[in-house]
Amino acid sequence: MAPSKSTRRWQRHPVDFPVQVAVTNGFSTTMVPGRGTELSEGGMELYAGLLLKPGDLLEVEFGIPNRLRMMAIVRYREGYCFGLEFTAPLPSQ
Repeated sequence: MAPSKSTRRWQRHPVDFPVQVAVTNGFSTTMVPGRGTELSEGGMELYAGLLLKPGDLLEVEFGIPNRLRMMAIVRYREGYCFGLEFTAPLPSQ
């Protein structure tokens, strides 16, 4: 059997770094620590103690090397592992 061909648009890179995840429920924003374990130009794999589902929007804040915030949408979930697609960088605060 031939190996399956990847349909991903961007190459994934293994990483392991902390992130902060901001989730807004309409009234307030909650910041939750998480870990990025794979990163590509278009998204990342995130582990965080959140109850999110595909289609939910969130913000991911990276602290290395400089502070950067990205808006993302949840595309995949298995337990507390989430596949995120970046939608846009957010202005620095």
